[in-house]
Amino acid sequence: MGRARQDHPFACRRVLALACVVFLALSSARVRGQLRPDPAALAAAPAELIDRLLADPFSYFRFINRAWTARVCESLADMPDLPTVRLHGDAHIEQYALTKDAWGLDDFDDSTRGPAGVDIIRFLGSIDLATRQLGWTRDRDALWDRFLEGYRRGLTDPDYRPPEPDIVRRLRQESPLTRAAYLAWGDSLMQPMAEARLKSVVDGIAALERVVRTDRPDFAPGYFAVVRAGWLHIGTGSALMRKVLIRVQGPTTNPGDDQFLEAKEVVSLGGAGCLAGPTTPRALRVVDGTRQLGRLKHEILAVGPTPLIPAVGGRAEHWLDWWVLSWEPSYREIHLSDLRSVKDLADIAFDSGTQLGAVKEDSIRKQALSSVVRLDGRLRQETSRIVEELLAGWRELSKR
Repeated sequence: MGRARQDHPFACRRVLALACVVFLALSSARVRGQLRPDPAALAAAPAELIDRLLADPFSYFRFINRAWTARVCESLADMPDLPTVRLHGDAHIEQYALTKDAWGLDDFDDSTRGPAGVDIIRFLGSIDLATRQLGWTRDRDALWDRFLEGYRRGLTDPDYRPPEPDIVRRLRQESPLTRAAYLAWGDSLMQPMAEARLKSVVDGIAALERVVRTDRPDFAPGYFAVVRAGWLHIGTGSALMRKVLIRVQGPTTNPGDDQFLEAKEVVSLGGAGCLAGPTTPRALRVVDGTRQLGRLKHEILAVGPTPLIPAVGGRAEHWLDWWVLSWEPSYREIHLSDLRSVKDLADIAFDSGTQLGAVKEDSIRKQALSSVVRLDGRLRQETSRIVEELLAGWRELSKR
C-alpha cells in the first residue's frame, strides 16, 4: 500500500550508489584509513544489495569480507606466534544458525587454514558493529570477554558443548513453515536458466549421484532425479557467488517429500596473504571446514566430480569447482533483529567461541591457548582499528 511513496527515495539512493560505483571503479579498494569493497564486486552488485549496504554498516561488513581479511592478515604480520588452524573464514554473529536438532556457526564458504587471529578479529568486529546497531555499546567489552572466554574454553576442551542458548529455544518455538509452503518458497527463489546450462546441471547432478552413492548406497532409486533448477540470488557476503538451487525427487515419487540441493561455485581467497594456498579440488576446503568445524549436519555435502556450470567462455579448461549441500527445512539463520537482550548476544558469542576454538591437534591447541592469552590486548586493539577503517569506508560510500 505505501510502496509507491518509498520508491522515489530508494531510486535516489540507487543513483547515488551507482555514482559511487563509478568513483570506486577508478580508485583503489583500499585508501589510507578506509576499508572499501572491491570496485569490481561493487559494480556487479544489484540495486537491492546496494540499498542494503547503504542502510547499515553491518551489511557492509558482511559484503567486504575479502578486503577485511586482507587487512587482518596485514595486522597479524607481526604476531607470528598465532598458530595456523582450520578457520571458519567469515565468522560473525549472523553466521549463527539453528535447525530442529542442532545450532552453531554455519556457512563455511570461506573456510581454509590460516592464523587463529583471522576468526577471532572477524567475530570481535561483528560484536562491535552489532552493539553499535543495537544500542549496547557499553556492553561491548564484556561481550568481547565472553567470546574470548568461549574461545579459550574450546582450546582447553575441544569436546565441550555449551547448553542450548535461550534464543535458540525461543526461535524453535516459532511456527515452522509447512512442507508445502517450504517447497513453494524454494521454487520461488529459482531464477530462469538457459536450457544448455540446465542440461549441464542435470548432467552434473547425475555425476554427483554416482560419487555420493559410493558411500551412501541407501538413497532411494530416483532420489537425485532433477525436478527443476534455477539460479539462486540470495545472501549478502555471498550475494555475488554463482549459486544454483536444484529440486530433486527425494525418497519417493510423492512431490511432497522432494528435496532441495544448493550448488555453489567456490570463490578465490586470493589477496589475503596469511591464508593457505588453494586445495585440489578447490571446493574441498569448504567441505573440510564444514565437516571439521560445523555442527549442523547436511544429508548431502560433497564436491562435484564435474563442474555443474561452465564458466564464461564455456571451454573445459575454464570450468571451475562447485560443491553441493542439501537444505534442511528447519534451518534458520539468526539476525541482529532476533536479539532481544545482551544475554542473547553473550550466549551466541560464547558458544561461537567454543566452536572456533575446538582445535583437535593437541600441540597446536596448546600453542594457540598460550598465544591467545598473551596477545589478548593486541587482538582487541587491532579489531577496534579495523572496525574504524570499515566505518570510514562505509561513510564514504553512503555520502556519494
